[in-house]
Amino acid sequence: MRRLIVNADDLGVNAPRTHGIFQCMEEGIVRSATLLVNMPDSLNAARRVKERNISVGLHINLSEGSPLTPEQDVHSLLDTRGYFLGKERTRQACDEGAVEPEHLEREIRAQIEWFFDHCGMPTHVDGHHHLHVHPIVTELLPPILERYGIQRIRIPQEDTSDPRWEISPERLAWIALIRKHAQAARILWESTGLRSTDHFRGIALTGEANARRLRHLIAALPEGTTELMVHPGACDPLGDDFSRNPQRETERNMLLDPELPGLLQSRGIELCSYNDL
Repeated sequence: MRRLIVNADDLGVNAPRTHGIFQCMEEGIVRSATLLVNMPDSLNAARRVKERNISVGLHINLSEGSPLTPEQDVHSLLDTRGYFLGKERTRQACDEGAVEPEHLEREIRAQIEWFFDHCGMPTHVDGHHHLHVHPIVTELLPPILERYGIQRIRIPQEDTSDPRWEISPERLAWIALIRKHAQAARILWESTGLRSTDHFRGIALTGEANARRLRHLIAALPEGTTELMVHPGACDPLGDDFSRNPQRETERNMLLDPELPGLLQSRGIELCSYNDL
């Protein structure tokens, strides 16, 4: 049996991205999404999640925007303006031991509780910029998630062995780092009862998505359950480089392709969500 969870990251980051994700859930093959709780469109996205009763998880964010926790209680995660340090600087600070574990725990708990207050139980959790599999965060998560009854988590352990994929050396190095951390996380998390998919895809597709690559990925889908991470949406001219990138609309259109459901059915692939694990 082959099952596919198409999960759209960054729900709530801004209104155009939120709109595109909901469109892909209502008209396309997206069956799951993860919500950022500290972004400009978070409240609107949470309201629409409750109205539509759809499957949404928590996109734990430790690297972008402002924390939900008071600054003085998580200061090792922040710059002098009170914002998270950003993708690279946050990872570097974690590598160097400059981030205090109790600060990570406070902010993670605050984001989980915001989600419960506005959306209810998350289907699963994953991490913005994959920081949830950084070793310092990996060890913190099991007791936190157990306390809230959360049992499912993304493990971004991506296989890039298929020679038909053309991946830049820089992207390969990034995937290898995340895969290394994810492999260690899987061992720990599975020992504590946390569940995840058998396989993961999406990092190699980020920035390189198109209809041909998606069809190739579907054709090569392994046995078991695979999560495909995507980042669809309408471009936001006022957003950051990622939100302004035309790839957001390329991914949206790719996921709305009316031929995809038939293709999946012909290959015996079932669409599902994290609730089905």
